[in-house]
Amino acid sequence: MNRRRILSSALFPLIAPHLSRALPGAILLAGATPSMTATAQTQAPIKIVVGFAPGGSVDALARLTADALQAGLGRTAVVENRSGAAGRLAVEQVKAAAPDGDTLLIAPQGPMTLFPHVFRNLRYEPARDFVPVTRVASGDFALTIGPLVPAKDMKGFRAWLAGAGQKAAFASPGAGTLPHFVGVAFSRQIGVPMTHVPYRGSALSMNDLAGGTIAAAVSPVTEALELHKAGRVNIIATTGATRTPFVDGVPTMKELGINLEVPLWFAVFAPAATPTATVDRLRQAIHTTLATPAAKERITRLGLVAAPSSTPELVALQAREREMWEPVVKASGFTPEE
Repeated sequence: MNRRRILSSALFPLIAPHLSRALPGAILLAGATPSMTATAQTQAPIKIVVGFAPGGSVDALARLTADALQAGLGRTAVVENRSGAAGRLAVEQVKAAAPDGDTLLIAPQGPMTLFPHVFRNLRYEPARDFVPVTRVASGDFALTIGPLVPAKDMKGFRAWLAGAGQKAAFASPGAGTLPHFVGVAFSRQIGVPMTHVPYRGSALSMNDLAGGTIAAAVSPVTEALELHKAGRVNIIATTGATRTPFVDGVPTMKELGINLEVPLWFAVFAPAATPTATVDRLRQAIHTTLATPAAKERITRLGLVAAPSSTPELVALQAREREMWEPVVKASGFTPEE
């Protein structure tokens, strides 16, 4: 008897993990009630990894997604901010996670469509290492001009550019960002060379734009919105497929005869090999919440609109944009970073 007790004590630490995994099934076999089963199947929180510091649009969308998963799946979901390397640290973390739906990434499209052309030694392959779950929200980039330009619309801006010389320049939030290459693509489309001036974020570029230091800037619409409403700058075009609901009377690039359509979007991704059924459950939970007035209002306050999608739709969008950026980056003369 004593020997059996000694053996049991020695073996318990080895078999305890397996017992904990087996308990839900054992309880079911014993005729447990549904509430007991749910308690036994309590899991660790779903982790939503964000590549940026708290407080921005991506972080806000991550917290909305966490609420959606908690409401739809009955599981706690938490946001983990892993800022650094332009969001790449978060992408790498999720790539290395188990493909079980418990660790997810939410990100703007840059890491999945632009970064393969911007970084030489990218430690992930977007199409191979991730499965898109759903797009969450979308918006637009804006081309905005300041008081340095004696014009109020695209026609006047293009006429001014023709003789602007060295003043023909545009600001972006930084070299290698999406607004940088939206500006490059615009310059190529209209056939007028424009110098790119990178800043450390949109706020700084908007200050100089409003102050007359630089002629134009490319940024998310939200970054230029308040200055536009105050009459200090003019948003003259946006990059979406349709007009932005946040600025009255501003046409899209395509309406103006410029073949440039680049919506801003944010999506949820899971590690590759995550089971289809798991991805489907995650997507359904997020879509259910995105359809509610409360969620739409939260997203509208960010200057975005709710934009749920299927996995195939997001795969196609990702592939199309990735292909689009390659010649733009090459033509810009941008040197890929490490």
